[in-house]
Amino acid sequence: MRHICLTEWEKKTEVKLTVEERDQIKKALPEAVIEPEPGKENIFQINPQNYVGIIRTADLVVEIKPKLPIDRVLFLITYAFDPKYWREEQVVQFKNAPNLQEAIAIPFITFVENAFKRGQLFGYKEVDESLHQVKGKVRFSDQIKRYQRVTLPIEVTYDELTVDIEENRHILAAASKLLQLSRLSEKIKSSLRRIIRQLEFSEVTHYHYDHRSIKPIQISRLNQHYERPLALAKLILSNETIELYGESTQSTGLLFNMAKVFEEFVRVALRESLNLSEKEFPEKTKNLYLDNNKKVQVHPDLSWWRQGECVLVGDVKYKETNPTGKRPDLYQLLSFAVAANVDKAFLIYAAGEVDNLRYQIREIEKELIVETLELGGDPASILAEVEAIARKFRKSCSHQSSSLEAAHLLGI
Repeated sequence: MRHICLTEWEKKTEVKLTVEERDQIKKALPEAVIEPEPGKENIFQINPQNYVGIIRTADLVVEIKPKLPIDRVLFLITYAFDPKYWREEQVVQFKNAPNLQEAIAIPFITFVENAFKRGQLFGYKEVDESLHQVKGKVRFSDQIKRYQRVTLPIEVTYDELTVDIEENRHILAAASKLLQLSRLSEKIKSSLRRIIRQLEFSEVTHYHYDHRSIKPIQISRLNQHYERPLALAKLILSNETIELYGESTQSTGLLFNMAKVFEEFVRVALRESLNLSEKEFPEKTKNLYLDNNKKVQVHPDLSWWRQGECVLVGDVKYKETNPTGKRPDLYQLLSFAVAANVDKAFLIYAAGEVDNLRYQIREIEKELIVETLELGGDPASILAEVEAIARKFRKSCSHQSSSLEAAHLLGI
């Protein structure tokens, strides 16, 4: 099996690929740039752009290393996924993990094993059966439909105590997917196989989950000891590129688009810092328009709503869209400010892209504020930077709310 090692946002030259391999990589990394080397057959240049993680086919492993330390990447991913959980977690360290997939597999294994020490979780599952005795509730409509009379066997529904429940199925599916990845140590693989064997021995069903429709599992007093492994299991199963299919070859992967990771982290961390609900600080707003006829809809990454009024908008960029000086990111931000009718709008970059700046727009009294977030520090320092930006949001929001109240009083 061949191994190709790439780095986020770096171009690698002289990469030998078949046409099928090129197409499989392009399918897995739709935003990546893959170009043929001039004058050379089946030799390519690859820039993975925002992606980090791993792709594996039958004959090829492509590993994409992040520019950030692995533990920082994992912090951004997992905090956005579940901030409460990661604020509390102080036990497992990730700095020694050699790659992103092990950094996820190590805590997953630790949390599952700790949960299993208290015993595998049991629950009730509704079962429909034909029996020669009454058990549970008789399904009279099915009974008459099948037998035209009440006779043996009886169509019944009852609750059965079992370990074959969604919590255990999620853990089994996540462990199975991790085991398919390459670049895992034998120790990690052995631990995953042990978890799988334990669940299979208990007759937990192998179930394929569609990443687009993972249903959340409600945490209660009964399944609370499963909370941490379930959080990581959902992360693994929800990964949009974890399973890819070519025409004849199945390939697996664990991939993250760092632009999406950064955007989601900033939104969730600011929402937490501002102590707002998802309704007040939504993922995507759907009712902002640039024109009076409501034909041109805009979707800022960040928006703060009070009593149906938008009082703040912002955008998040992991990389500057056009570093040649044309600044389309600012034009987009200005359109958000105009659509929301706010005085100030914020543009947040990962540090190293641009400097902190303010732009006062002529004639229309709009101020565009550029902020940067340094991702190289430890989680506490990153969250402290988020809090500093949140303070500026509060100040801007307070000013905007005062302006709106004054306008209402004046009947404007």
